[in-house]
Amino acid sequence: MWKAELRSLVEALRREVEERNLGEVVGRVSPGEAASIGTETRRVYIDVDFDTYLHLGIRIGEYLGVATVLGSAMLGRVVEVRRRHVAHITHVQTLYAPVEDPEGLRTPAQIALEPLTECPLKEVENCEPTPVYTPVDPLSVVFKPSPNFIAKMLGLPREGVLLGRLYAGGTELPVEVRLPERALYQHVLAVGTTGAGKTVLLKNMALSTLHEIRNATVVALDLQGDYLLMTLPPETPGLYQPLDEITVIMPTTRHFIDRHRDDIQHIAAEILSDGHTLLDVNDEEATKAVGYALAKLFIEDTYPGARLIEAEIRAENAEVKEIAAKVEAGSRVFTLRLLPWAMKFAETYAEVPRLFPYFSERVSLLFQRLIHMAGQEHDIDAIMRQLDAIAESAARRIKLHQSQADNFVRGMHMVYETGLFDVSYNIADTTGQRTLATFGEPDYMDLHGLVAVDLRNFRETPTVASAVVYRALSMIFKARDEELQRGAEPWPTFIYIDEAHYYFPQAGAREDFNKEVVEAMINKLTRLGRVRKIGVIFATHSPADLNDLAIQLTNTKIAMRSEPKVLERVDMADYAGELTYAQSGVAVAKSFTYTTHAITFKTLPPQTKHRGV
Repeated sequence: MWKAELRSLVEALRREVEERNLGEVVGRVSPGEAASIGTETRRVYIDVDFDTYLHLGIRIGEYLGVATVLGSAMLGRVVEVRRRHVAHITHVQTLYAPVEDPEGLRTPAQIALEPLTECPLKEVENCEPTPVYTPVDPLSVVFKPSPNFIAKMLGLPREGVLLGRLYAGGTELPVEVRLPERALYQHVLAVGTTGAGKTVLLKNMALSTLHEIRNATVVALDLQGDYLLMTLPPETPGLYQPLDEITVIMPTTRHFIDRHRDDIQHIAAEILSDGHTLLDVNDEEATKAVGYALAKLFIEDTYPGARLIEAEIRAENAEVKEIAAKVEAGSRVFTLRLLPWAMKFAETYAEVPRLFPYFSERVSLLFQRLIHMAGQEHDIDAIMRQLDAIAESAARRIKLHQSQADNFVRGMHMVYETGLFDVSYNIADTTGQRTLATFGEPDYMDLHGLVAVDLRNFRETPTVASAVVYRALSMIFKARDEELQRGAEPWPTFIYIDEAHYYFPQAGAREDFNKEVVEAMINKLTRLGRVRKIGVIFATHSPADLNDLAIQLTNTKIAMRSEPKVLERVDMADYAGELTYAQSGVAVAKSFTYTTHAITFKTLPPQTKHRGV
């Protein structure tokens, strides 16, 4: 009687799997091996007939499901496949020649499965998967799971930023891997060697963030010009559409103005009537013409072959505030919101010692007092004219040591040479110099959608790039903080920082940085940013050069192809075997949001135009 009942039970399991569309039945738990479910060891051995083995092509890392005699549905990962010739099974030994009979290959395959999660079989659609506690009996039904069953049993979020598709056994599965919004506020670190697909992953994540999270703002620090291309389509259509609008913060230095002085005059003349020059028109018209010229220079440099259809320039008191341009690039027309950016020394001098690592601790403490010795004129040119007098006055009045005075003077020269302060476009006329346009900072409360901070001109000057980044990020943080203080819900803001070691180096990685300033910025963005709905996505190919705090304060790690020592640095050493020689785009995401703690996925192809593609 009991034999018939067991046979009936096993058949009922098969029907249950098929009726619930959990997958295709492929075999049974082996009666010849012990299935071990313990606190340390978890192995289930499965017998699969030869024809099924050939049909399935089972590979290491694949997922299989088990419907147990005790009524559980389990998901497991293949960790070993055993194949034996019939000669081995029958213990046939040959003295003079090896066995070559191919018919002897028609033996069952034995598969070792590591159980991962389980649910009650009859409640699998509505349950929350748990670790495996239920014993697995021989002859339990084994099935190749459906994508829905895999997603359910791995506890994969249905909403959030799309990372890619599940990757198992060397194959991409039709199962989306997402990172929920709450995980972004706990911050993310992505690592991967050059060519591993890290930038494609980040750009795809940024695009998904804007599509999937309501009212999201993405601020991308763009050192190579990658994010500037997110308004253009990829080679093949993707899951998401390119963006219709991009905001670009364009640091406009004195060096840039000097380099393009003649270009600006020539281009500005295009929109001036009757062959007039910039000196022939009133100040407002001249300022707007300079803004138009900047937009056209930017478009020509960034989108070769693109055409500026129209531009609306907003200016106040000779300051170019914003250029809203329509750009035609191939078959695409998009809106470029260009924000020329420069700092005004009179407004930011209190921040200078924190932005630039040029000053000693003593000089940094006295910096504001030293600047005040110049009187009421606090523009950087006036300060530079009085440097020696300030140093002499400081020696008399506050007993500043000569070495400290020299440090102040030398540091101010280095700050001046960055060209970031009090930038204007001037033309010589009969009265001397006529200022046609000045540049300042944007309204940081008014940054929405994709905001790319264009840092291409600072690739060889990391100290200057870091100063721009620290100022911009501090002001964006302040804007979110003001929203919070008013009782308003802060706009979700996600900061994408590729080459993060460039701005947030580890002690000893670079001489020209201030460790306290670096770590204060990381702390502000990560620890204080969470309640202000700020999430930071750091990425680097060199985590050894990245500040420890950035690694410690990111609760989700994503690793792509990397050396074992790199993976060890970010607590991903367990995945070295999987990632050391991984294909481009393959990654492991380790996060508190996943039931199994880690998920292997493959990122989507570029969803927008990508450099080199």
